[in-house]
Parts: sequence; C-alpha cells; structure tokens
Amino acid sequence: MIFYQLIGRIPFFILYGISSFVQFLLYFVFSYRKKVIVSNLKNSFPTLDAKEIDQLCYQFYGYMADLLVEFFKGSTMSKEEILKRVTIVNPEVIQNYIDKNIPVLIVAGHQGNWEWVIHRLALTNNINDVVYQKLNNPTFNEFSKKVRSRFGNIFLIEKRESIFLTKERKEIVRTICLAGDQAPQKPESAYWTNFLQQETAFFTGMERFAREYKYPVVFCELIRVKRGFYQMTYKSIAEAPYDELEKGEIIKQFAIHLEKSIQKYPEQYLWSHRRWKLKKPELISIKWN
Repeated sequence: MIFYQLIGRIPFFILYGISSFVQFLLYFVFSYRKKVIVSNLKNSFPTLDAKEIDQLCYQFYGYMADLLVEFFKGSTMSKEEILKRVTIVNPEVIQNYIDKNIPVLIVAGHQGNWEWVIHRLALTNNINDVVYQKLNNPTFNEFSKKVRSRFGNIFLIEKRESIFLTKERKEIVRTICLAGDQAPQKPESAYWTNFLQQETAFFTGMERFAREYKYPVVFCELIRVKRGFYQMTYKSIAEAPYDELEKGEIIKQFAIHLEKSIQKYPEQYLWSHRRWKLKKPELISIKWN
C-alpha cells in the first residue's frame, strides 16, 4: 500500500506524462483488449468508418490511462483539490430529497472518473452508500476501500451484500450510489433493452431497490470537461408511487440517458469491458420481488 500512496504523491504533470506513455504502450505495443474495444465501438457506432473507430480506440486508451493515474492521485488529493476538479452542476436535485428526509438512489454508468466522484460525494456532507464490486487482488481491494472512504460520509457495500444492507439501512436518510450498466451473470433473469444499437442485459437491482423502498431515482452523468477536471449533472428519472409504472421502465430510462451521454462523449466509456458477451435467451424470468 505504501507503494500505491507514493504514486499518489507524484505531481499531476508527471503523472499525465506517464499516462501518455501508457496510452502509447496500450495501443501500439500491447494492443490491450483491442479486439473487444474495436468490436464494441463498431457495433455501437455502425455509421463510423474504420479510421474514426481507430481514432476513438486510441482516445479511449488515453482516457483509461488517465483514470489509472488519477485513481492513485486520489489517495493524496486534498478536499480543496477535489472540489476544484469535480464540479456538481445541480446539487439541489439531490439535496431537495435529502432535506425532505427522503433517501435517493443515484445511478451512473462507467464514464467520467467514478473514483473521484466518490470523493466529491463525501464532501457534500450527506451520507452516501456506495455499492462496489470486490476486486480479485486482496491488497488492491483493501487499498481501494481505504481510498474511497478517506473523506468519511461513505459507507461501502459489496455488491453481494447490497440486498441485505440496503434493507438494514432503509431508514437512514442517504444516497445509494451504484453503477447501473454492469453486465449480469444470468441473462435469463436480466432486463433486456436496446442500448447502443444492441440487445443489452441490465441488472434489475436498481429498479427492485427503487420499487421496494419507494426511492426516487436520479441519473448522474459523469463527464470529463478537460484533462483532470470532471463534471456531474443530475437528472431525476423516476419517483414513487411506482404502482402504475411498467416494470423495467426505470432501467429503460437509465439506459436512454446513459446512451445519449455516451453518444456525446464516446471516448469516455468503458469500452474494454465485454459488455455484450451475453445473448438474449428465449425465456426470461425476471423476479421483481
């Protein structure tokens, strides 16, 4: 962990120099998951030609390399630095719910810098439950947890514990933050909708939480406005009562908003993930209760 923290003490201009070199290596030397990235881009943007796809691929490598060095930098950044580099455009969307003692579900995609966003949420002084996926490397997983909770006001919930802990903490006025675009493991119990020109499976957890606890759902767009500077914009996409709302509509609205954002900022999405490895089955048995 000491080594990771030492990386975080390197000045930004040196870190971004390292990042640019890593971008070169990923693209020209290692071709890291290049087939997956190019395939995802081609299928998501069928009107782009080979040159445009290749350019997006190279830009994505740069974005991914920046995320890596910025994660380590996040272990040493001051509160003032976070506030300067991560701006919330309309914090009142969330605060209006919190001030009325209403917990709110914040859903986002894998875009922008979600690690720095956790720090920025901590500095709102609200309680924030953050659902995360446990990392395979135990040492790096512990370091990640330490970094994410360094400013307080962050309660980390491992994904497999989210159902139990959400129920246990249901009376606490807080935000519940999760990435809504991860690929589920069981295609037959997922919600399927058209996303970026493809039949795509989504976890139903987001909608199940909202319906069971009558939480309002807010989409958070995470965008890099320039290198090292990010912007969060909230958009309310659903509010209780949900009795007459068609099942799956909350997930569908999330997918629509995320897709529009990705189309505007295509290089800022996690294209290296095998997001579309699942095929839609003939029989689907979603359990909403």
